[in-house]
Amino acid sequence: FDIPRSWTLYRSYDWGYGKPFSVGWWAVDYDGVLYRILELYGCTETPNAGVRWTVDRQMSAIRRLEGEHPWLKGREIIGIADPSIWDGSKGESVADTGIKYGVYFSPGVNQRIPGWMQVHYRLAFDQEGYPRMYVFQGCAAFIRTIPLLTFDRHRPEDLDTEGEDHVADEVRYMCMARPIRPVQPPA
Repeated sequence: FDIPRSWTLYRSYDWGYGKPFSVGWWAVDYDGVLYRILELYGCTETPNAGVRWTVDRQMSAIRRLEGEHPWLKGREIIGIADPSIWDGSKGESVADTGIKYGVYFSPGVNQRIPGWMQVHYRLAFDQEGYPRMYVFQGCAAFIRTIPLLTFDRHRPEDLDTEGEDHVADEVRYMCMARPIRPVQPPA
């Protein structure tokens, strides 16, 4: 469906080069329900292998999509990203490169366990049988990778970071940007 102009739009981002980068675009309805409407996933045909795009190429692709796609064009988009993109210790930071392209981010909350709980809360069904997160069918990386994630053998509340968790990480940043309470069972 077409995204109403009055809904808030977000962009979540997890940087990657040798491993995939992941960008998700989200619409938030009047009730705070998240809709993953688009994504850009930098993965080769081999799972968990990055396309090795430079930061400039990633930011250029983000800017192009946001300037051309009818759901995004002309819209204010709130960017949330892994806080590590502000690390400039080895030169220009990923965040600073984004600014050159007009692609802005705020640091996402990087607490893993609360983040995974927020993802679970979003996917749980309420008393009427509705979740608080939907994924459009064109978001193939989300649909392929999220069901394959496994728990860490030593920290069962966390994910195994050896898996293809790049989409999951940027989803976690998005959920932490709009935290909700868990569904309460009927009394």
